Amino acid sequence: MLPVPIPVDGEGLNVDHGIRNCPEAALAVLTPGQQAPLGATLSLQRRLQLLAWAEDAEAWIIEDDYLSELQLSGRAAPALASIDNGGRVIHIGSFSKTISPALRLGFVIAPAELAGRFAEVAACLSPPPGPSVQLAIAEFIREGHYMRHLRRIKRAYAAARQPVLEYFRDALGPEKVSAPGLSVFLKLPRGASDVAIARDALTFGTFPAPLSPWYASAEMAEAGLLLGVATAPVKNVVRTCERLIETIMRCS
Repeated sequence: MLPVPIPVDGEGLNVDHGIRNCPEAALAVLTPGQQAPLGATLSLQRRLQLLAWAEDAEAWIIEDDYLSELQLSGRAAPALASIDNGGRVIHIGSFSKTISPALRLGFVIAPAELAGRFAEVAACLSPPPGPSVQLAIAEFIREGHYMRHLRRIKRAYAAARQPVLEYFRDALGPEKVSAPGLSVFLKLPRGASDVAIARDALTFGTFPAPLSPWYASAEMAEAGLLLGVATAPVKNVVRTCERLIETIMRCS
């Protein structure tokens, strides 16, 4: 199977482009809730178009719900699977970002006709967390603790993001700064090497992710930095931001 990259814009995956250029596609993999890494939500029109394509082509859609309910601005978009009447969406996610990666616990919500095949494959993979962990998480969700936990950590992440967001908006201008997902995104000057800047930032304990490696081709790549707010420094946040600005200016 040959993967084919599809452009993304403010409405998410460009479904028209995919249908025109990949008419024989058997599978679409996307993050419609918050497009990784820049956070666009797949519009309703494109959701319906994608579902219609999958049903007509007898193709499958893998919906990677990698951030689950962790939408810091507004309410999280409903899952694509929730409006799938044709049974073509395989919804996957995990509790790594919402609870802890130490759980090593994820989930698959598959159409009924595929459930048995998924169970067979899962039985051949590495052992999952014990039944006690799975039952504990199920009870945690059933009793409403999970949703309360999500509301609490969303407030904490939003509070951690705000000083970082405000600093860079003042320093770089609001048009060069946005806040997708659990990140603050900095658009870099043309010609700047985001990979080099990210590497230099490691020397003072900052770990920004460069944007350019996300692109399918170097010719289309734009430079930028993604700063994860889940690990934003609580102390000396202004000085850390200042040092990152100094690094950007030096490398641009």
